[in-house]
Amino acid sequence: MNIVKRYLLKRRQKTLMRQYEALEQLQTEHSDDMSIYSHIQRILDDIDERIENIRWILKGRWNYDGQ
Repeated sequence: MNIVKRYLLKRRQKTLMRQYEALEQLQTEHSDDMSIYSHIQRILDDIDERIENIRWILKGRWNYDGQ
């Protein structure tokens, strides 16, 4: 993987982590409403999976096809 691809993946990972943190805060604020809490949890699970995929790519365990 070249330097540009690695940089773009790390930047995407940081963006996803910021989104994750913001949604966690929102989830905490709405912990009394289970429908909102559950919806946010599904989004958090999706973001977490994307962050984990990037981690695997950066460690060289998966190929990066640019998507």
